[in-house]
Amino acid sequence: MIQSLDRALDVLEALAEAEDDLSVSQLSGQLGLPVGTVHRLLNSLAGRGYVSQDPSNRRYGPGPQLLQVATRAATSRRFSLAGVARPALQRLTEATGETSNLLVLQGREVAYSEQVPSPHLVRLFTEVGQRVPLYCTAGGKAILATMPEVERERYLAEVARRPWTTKTLVSAEALRSELHLSAERGFALDDEERDLGVCCVAAPIFDRTGRCIAALSISGPSNRLSIERAISLGPQVCAEALACSAALGFVGKD
Repeated sequence: MIQSLDRALDVLEALAEAEDDLSVSQLSGQLGLPVGTVHRLLNSLAGRGYVSQDPSNRRYGPGPQLLQVATRAATSRRFSLAGVARPALQRLTEATGETSNLLVLQGREVAYSEQVPSPHLVRLFTEVGQRVPLYCTAGGKAILATMPEVERERYLAEVARRPWTTKTLVSAEALRSELHLSAERGFALDDEERDLGVCCVAAPIFDRTGRCIAALSISGPSNRLSIERAISLGPQVCAEALACSAALGFVGKD
């Protein structure tokens, strides 16, 4: 029974990944299963609507029931952004001792959605719900760095950039260069760009369609979370963000 279930799932995954419908013999060769076995599995799956056959060439592809089940599953609380992110935030704070945050994209700003505070007496606290600019925050820059070039250039052309501190990147050229670097390394930094004495590092979270919808960040006073330490923690923040993305159904970019 378990072997049959495994084989049926192998068939579904093969059909879902194929660019076009597949024949029984193609599936047999790809999966290393006898033609008769593949045919029986396809008949069972077709009976439940999980695969469909094109009568003109007798090839098989995903059926409507497969899409319906996936659509219904996507609404489960298990796939909610907050539910997926909370354990990652907790792990980040426990590992780094700094405040961790979930920031969600809202128009041309990001809003603090979830937070796990640092255990230190001296710690940063940003009220959940507060909205901040994209261009001068690590979470905002992590999201900006993933945007399609046309959308990102429109943002740079249309959004006025206020110099919150002497370190704020206000020129389009400087910000463009910083976003390119952020995209290359997978995480973004805020080196006292919005508040003096505050340093942050953030990485993007993607949904199942590959769209960036949020960012994970850690933030702390710069005398404890220096820019050098933030850079060293970047891969860890990136790994947690990628785990969140995977839990939301993201399978990676080409």
